[in-house]
Amino acid sequence: MNSFQRARTEEQREARRRSILETAATMLSEMPVQALSLNELSRRVGLAKVNVTRYFESREAVLLELLGSLTRDFLTEVVDQLPDCIDRTGPATARAEAVASGLATSFASREMLCELLSAQPGILEHNISTELAATFKRAAYEGLAGLARMLRKALPELGDREAAEAASMTIVLVGALWTRSHPAEAVRAAYADDPGLEFIPMPFAATLERAIAVYLTGLLAQAAR
Repeated sequence: MNSFQRARTEEQREARRRSILETAATMLSEMPVQALSLNELSRRVGLAKVNVTRYFESREAVLLELLGSLTRDFLTEVVDQLPDCIDRTGPATARAEAVASGLATSFASREMLCELLSAQPGILEHNISTELAATFKRAAYEGLAGLARMLRKALPELGDREAAEAASMTIVLVGALWTRSHPAEAVRAAYADDPGLEFIPMPFAATLERAIAVYLTGLLAQAAR
């Protein structure tokens, strides 16, 4: 391991933070969230664990920051562009289905984002300080507000409350369905031995698209009453 040299300028500190985040992202491409340890992260970065915690208070803090960065990229690259790909002259149900298809396709192409969203409540939001939790939640709510604005733009029939509800439910569905569609190794082996054990196969993109479409259609029906 390289001997530790303190980062003395803001540019050096930011470069070290980026290195830690990039290394964590590389590790997540190789292993599930549960297997990523602060010890291994520190080893790969080339710093002692105590020096990594100068920049991030815990493994979970690193992954929450990575989740925030991936979410911002998603909002910039997808949510801002999706409404322009939808025929706004079409009926509301057709627009809802187009939104669902676009979101499902976009999430499915961002496996690391889905993996972190699935781990957020059960893993990432543990072992962090109250201050970090508040900071992360404020940023997360800004992201949800951006998603809600996109839904309102594509589906003006929805009110602000319904759009916010749909945005929140979309994130819940992504996390839950990603977990269900990516079972543990032992469960996959059991399914391979006896396919009948898999009661309802849940391919991620198709199931997410249907779930979002059904939810949006239900909200539109309520709004029309």
